[in-house]
Amino acid sequence: MKVDEVAEAIAKLPPDQLDRFRRWFAAFEAGRSDHAKELDSTATKLGRLAGRALAELKKRAKEP
Repeated sequence: MKVDEVAEAIAKLPPDQLDRFRRWFAAFEAGRSDHAKELDSTATKLGRLAGRALAELKKRAKEP
């Protein structure tokens, strides 16, 4: 089955089945180890960026 065929089949799902598919796909994605690593990496980068931003704000707050 090709991606286009899957997309077409998903587009034809009734609302209750589409909701069921969304829940399944979210669980499927969460279970992928490479996806989990990607999320961890992104979270780490965002955490570092937030830390730098807070440090800069504190530094600027101390300036006269």
